[in-house]
Amino acid sequence: MQDSKKYNLEALFERLTFNQHRQLVLFCGSQKWAATELNKLTRKTTSFLTLSKEPAFKQAQWPEHLHQILGQEFEVAIYDGYSGVIPNKLAALSGTIKAGGILALVLPELAQLNSWCDEGITTWQNHQQSLTTSPFLARWQRLFAQLPISIISETNDTRLSLPDFKPASELNHRLGEQDKVIETLIRLLTKSQQHILLTADRGRGKSSALGLLASKMPEQSFVICARQYQAVKSSFTHLAKALGVEYSGNEKTLANLRFCPPDKLLQENISDDIILIDEAAALPVPTLIKIAEKFKRSVFASTLVGYEGNGRGYTLRFKRFLTKHYPTYQQLTLNAPIRYEQCDPLESSINKLFALDAEFNAPKQLEQFEFTHITSEDLLHDEHLLRQAFSLLVLAHYQTSVNDLRQLLDQPENKLFAIKQQNHLLGICLVSIEGVLNADSIAMIAQQNRRPKGHLLPQQLYHLLQQDAFLSHKAARVVRIAIAPDFQSQKLGQQLLNYTEQQLQDEVDYFGSSFGCTAKLLKFWQENEYQIVKLGFKQDKASGEYAALVVKTKTLKTQLATLKALFDSQFPYQLLSHYKQLPYELVLCILLSRPKIEASEIQKQYLQSLTTQPANVEQGLPQIWHLALQRPDLLCNLSAISQRLIIKLVLQNNTKEVILSDFELHSKKQLNQQLHNLVTELYVQI
Repeated sequence: MQDSKKYNLEALFERLTFNQHRQLVLFCGSQKWAATELNKLTRKTTSFLTLSKEPAFKQAQWPEHLHQILGQEFEVAIYDGYSGVIPNKLAALSGTIKAGGILALVLPELAQLNSWCDEGITTWQNHQQSLTTSPFLARWQRLFAQLPISIISETNDTRLSLPDFKPASELNHRLGEQDKVIETLIRLLTKSQQHILLTADRGRGKSSALGLLASKMPEQSFVICARQYQAVKSSFTHLAKALGVEYSGNEKTLANLRFCPPDKLLQENISDDIILIDEAAALPVPTLIKIAEKFKRSVFASTLVGYEGNGRGYTLRFKRFLTKHYPTYQQLTLNAPIRYEQCDPLESSINKLFALDAEFNAPKQLEQFEFTHITSEDLLHDEHLLRQAFSLLVLAHYQTSVNDLRQLLDQPENKLFAIKQQNHLLGICLVSIEGVLNADSIAMIAQQNRRPKGHLLPQQLYHLLQQDAFLSHKAARVVRIAIAPDFQSQKLGQQLLNYTEQQLQDEVDYFGSSFGCTAKLLKFWQENEYQIVKLGFKQDKASGEYAALVVKTKTLKTQLATLKALFDSQFPYQLLSHYKQLPYELVLCILLSRPKIEASEIQKQYLQSLTTQPANVEQGLPQIWHLALQRPDLLCNLSAISQRLIIKLVLQNNTKEVILSDFELHSKKQLNQQLHNLVTELYVQI
């Protein structure tokens, strides 16, 4: 065992402090040894945070949520890998370290990583699974030899990575860029209508810039929006500091800045306020589009490389919308870090370990491609392939995080299918194999004594119908389909899904997926013969969307038919209450999957009478309600305003006041005329 006196971190701290850099330092050995050594280190500073479940570490804690870690600064941060390597948590901790500090990561000796499993492996295991090795950690074993890190070992030689002293001329030029960006924002936002994209990597002072912007325009009201209030505390802190006022960390309104979550923001009637969206990439693009359409002046600020959400996918898709509808929009970028100098060794190491800097490079044009199955071993031994696959996931979904990178490698029941064109990935389909639970597990679920980890699709279907078949049969849950942005809308997603089903058809009994339901997404699944059997009751806080559950099977046809009939019978009632605000396009998409029942002669005659008696149209709304549910296909050929009217007024039972406002009608007489037009169009259809 090494004597701790044989290694000296003082030289490392001295150089890091001079260069205003940070570094990753591995403490490799037993957990007890690491606790002893790191307790000696933390005696020399009060500015440290230790994440560990082991009480032997001084002031050890294990917070559950990232916001409990973010927004703080430390000279030394310690992460105990024996307590579980949770990528989101470790990456977030790295963001709290000040210039001149270190991130100490406790692991076994590096030679053991390819055969060692940490406690966190259970996070990525489904019930009835047991892993003995971690491909994710085996990848780390290979990468550590390539990174600018220091390694202190209990039994092996220590390797200190001492950086050269940087010339003084290269230091302390970090704040000037932020000042220039704020000046540009002020100039642009004085225009009557302007949307601005502000992009940056993490640690560039993006959030603080928003607070400073508000401080420099004291006569202007600002609304700052993010998924969580915790994300905007830095903005409020810098506003308070600039104005010389107190901020306790809880105020939702301070001076001219007010916090509002995205779902509430879209319900507000604001005319002159400037809207600041922090971590815009963490919101779905449809939500951002609604914000851009509703408000005249907005700043959409987001991290391009981060561990809390998706940056590049948001940028590509949202920029397309802005280019088409708001071609005068502006894009600003913060390049220089605020809390440390550029070319920071810790930032470089974290980006490589978690593939945060992985960029998707698509081929210039679509040529001959092939479908293939990619295994975890393929990803482990081909870093280029892994980075392509992960960057596609980041592009495809706003909630992708670095935890998904570990799940990609360490979930044995995940299957990955792909479209390849030479050395490029064009699309991937990630599938989770679930179900085939044993009798004891099924009994626990039935008695509601336990919810086994994973197996999301079988358990949701069981709770809908209380039938064991979904638990005892094998399911393939499509977790995500991601197609390269340049090649979307070319049926590649449909082809990839068909290939996935062909590869698994002899292995599984049914397929399914759960997703934030929009008309476009539901139509995709319906076109591939998936049936919607559930629409959740809780809206996603960021997107405002309800989760839909779709299923396709050749084995459990009777059970699926029962589920579909149950959903069809409940949905009309739920439209009158819970789903009154569901977008009419989505309502129509759901209704079109209902079985058609031809209109009776009595219905036809009654409808004809209404066309000649405009004054009685309102009395005929119950019959129109029945007809719309019997023959929803008739709605497809109605005018756009009649489609909206029959759904929002008749099926969703919104008040006349709501309809007059939404349709921009000025009187009930105008509404009655639109109703008469609706009846006439319906009668023509039947």
